[in-house]
Amino acid sequence: MDRQLLEPSQMDGKLTYRYDSIGGLVAVLPARCKLGRHALGHSQFRAVVQDGEARISCLACAADDSDHAWRLATTAPAPSQAELSEERYFELALRRPQAALPPTAVQHA
Repeated sequence: MDRQLLEPSQMDGKLTYRYDSIGGLVAVLPARCKLGRHALGHSQFRAVVQDGEARISCLACAADDSDHAWRLATTAPAPSQAELSEERYFELALRRPQAALPPTAVQHA
């Protein structure tokens, strides 16, 4: 049995921030789900900041009991603005162990 399906994940890294043109703090969230299956959009994820942690859940992945939520440590109160970024979390995604792909059927001619 896959242990990833049974145990909650550890922290994946730190939430990053930037300042907008008027000095307001903006949270920068991952643009892809933790499993790399989906691009996150306004209706495809939920982000909650609580107790020093941001949890970004892919709603499409949440139904299959997988470890679908990014867990990012926060260093500031939850800002009123957020944006998605492909680049900021790319290295964290590369470090994640890749799930084995199912064997493909071999077709013989």
